[in-house]
Amino acid sequence: MAQGSEPSAAPRSRVADALRVLRAHWAMFAALAGVCILGTALAVRFAMHREIAALESENNVLAARIEALASTPPAQWRRLSDRARGLLLAGLEHPDNDFRLLVIYAAPDSESRQYAAQFVDAARLVGIETRAREMAPAAAPETGLTIATAGAAPSGQAEKLKDIISSAGLDVRHVRWSKPAGDDVPVDFALFVGPKPW
Repeated sequence: MAQGSEPSAAPRSRVADALRVLRAHWAMFAALAGVCILGTALAVRFAMHREIAALESENNVLAARIEALASTPPAQWRRLSDRARGLLLAGLEHPDNDFRLLVIYAAPDSESRQYAAQFVDAARLVGIETRAREMAPAAAPETGLTIATAGAAPSGQAEKLKDIISSAGLDVRHVRWSKPAGDDVPVDFALFVGPKPW
């Protein structure tokens, strides 16, 4: 009987020893746990502080951009010159360019909207279906004219549109674009009319 109880006596003895150690050094274990909790809290606070600082910086940039746009008088707004408009129309209606649909986004300010409207009017004048849209206010839009592409590389039509706009004497560049969820428009690129770059 004594032999049968030996295997369970050893684990009980180890548990009792562990409890004695815990009782003897409970203050040290509590202090260690407190240091760990405090360290974790400080690390989280530091990370959140950096995130908040980054967001505040982005907000300041957007506020400065909005203030600059609001202070630009209509006389200094961008406009397509007669020459640029003529070249744009010629390029859009050229037989080699088979645009069926163009999506044109404007930044959420009056100057960008009226400039984008000039591109919408030109496209519609040559019979191209056009969807005019506005960028999300929270997004920091690229300045100037950009051809935004959803793919890894610009498609043939995206390249054609960039060439047409460049040939009209306007500065335009390619940027990557995350197409909005639920957008069923069958194009992988769009013309973005961002705020004035100056």
